[in-house]
Amino acid sequence: MLKFLLLAALVLWLLYSPGVRKLLRGVRSSEPAQPPRPAQAKPEPTQTTAMVPCAHCGVHLPASEALVNGQGQPFCSEAHLQVARRPG
Repeated sequence: MLKFLLLAALVLWLLYSPGVRKLLRGVRSSEPAQPPRPAQAKPEPTQTTAMVPCAHCGVHLPASEALVNGQGQPFCSEAHLQVARRPG
C-alpha cells in the first residue's frame, strides 16, 4: 500500500513541478498559433486644452476649470481664491 502512495505522490509532484510545466507549455506553443492581430492605432485627442497653474499652490489644471479673480489670476479651488482675496 505504501508503494502506491509513494508512486501517486511522485506522479503528482512531476505533474506540478515547474520543469514539467515549462516543457508542456513548449509543446503547446509548437501547435499552430493564432494569426497576429493588426495593431490598433491609439485614438487621437479631438481637442487640446490649455493648462494653467494655480496662482496660490502652482497645481496645473485646465483653463476651463480654473477660477479666475478680478486680476485674471487662475486658482484651482474656491479656498485658494478666498486666500488671495484676504487683505494682508
